[in-house]
Amino acid sequence: MSRKPSDPVSIADIARRAGVSESTVSRALNNNPAVNIKTRERVQALAREMNYKVNTGARNLRLQKTHTIALVINAESVDGQTFSDPFMMDMIGAIADELNEHHYSLLFSSSAVGPEDWHAHLLGARRADGVIVIGQGRDDTPLRQLQRAGDAVVVWGAREPQANYCIVGSDNYMGGQLATRHLINCGRSRMLFLGDIAHSEIEGRFRGYYDALSEAGLSANEHHVKAAFSIESGYQHVLELMDEKVVFDGVFAASDNIAMGAIKALQERGMRVPEDVSVVGFDDIPVAPYFNPPLSTVRQDVHRGGRLLVQKVMALVKGQPVTSEVLKTELVVRSSS
Repeated sequence: MSRKPSDPVSIADIARRAGVSESTVSRALNNNPAVNIKTRERVQALAREMNYKVNTGARNLRLQKTHTIALVINAESVDGQTFSDPFMMDMIGAIADELNEHHYSLLFSSSAVGPEDWHAHLLGARRADGVIVIGQGRDDTPLRQLQRAGDAVVVWGAREPQANYCIVGSDNYMGGQLATRHLINCGRSRMLFLGDIAHSEIEGRFRGYYDALSEAGLSANEHHVKAAFSIESGYQHVLELMDEKVVFDGVFAASDNIAMGAIKALQERGMRVPEDVSVVGFDDIPVAPYFNPPLSTVRQDVHRGGRLLVQKVMALVKGQPVTSEVLKTELVVRSSS
């Protein structure tokens, strides 16, 4: 059957023009060194001339790969962390850039898909070859189930000795110590921690905070308030504490968003930051240096973290072994402390 002008160009069409086999064309288009360089260049030039387009659907079906990685934020609505969170946007950008290097696409999973359906909806339905999960949530049972099912899953979270899945995350305990020791060195003695320790990462930050206070003999003055990952949560909690006449002169917030909300509440009530209350956040989101006052914080290496998440999930997709990895945290001192 003759080819119609409107028909897409196929590998067979290129093979006929080049006078080689279809398998040779396929190898040449994939830069396989088994095909000599002159033949590769000739085939590739013909493909460009004939406006050949790769049929990704057919290729993926043949290879049983989707060339897509799913991204899931493992947080409930009450946690206040969404795709639009500045920390998340930074992480998503790093993940997307690294996936592009591997010629893979990124699939955002809808929050309507519950953890119990991740395998069926994303991997069983062939929507993705692997899953990157941001956050272990309050219960990591679904993550353990994915790993036991043999799925390619990598998690951004806190290192858990008993976890059977691959984890990439920051040294939250050290970050908590760095922030708290800095506040103590600033002369602060009545501390407030804002964050929900039901999350493993936040619990690590709290342990670092509490141990640093204990070392300095200040743990008796410690005050802890459960706060979601949002500016509004930090703002409302600090207003309530001031209404209750709770006295504090140092704040360690489990995220920069919470810290910025806390500063807004303090300023509205006539408190000066850092003269009356010093505030330190966690993450070092892009807006932190430009906040008023510029925010002291604990920096997470988000870009390296995003690259590692992708590299490890790609290794799992290929059936290669991976190990968990903990990244260093760094104190960044600015004007809020």
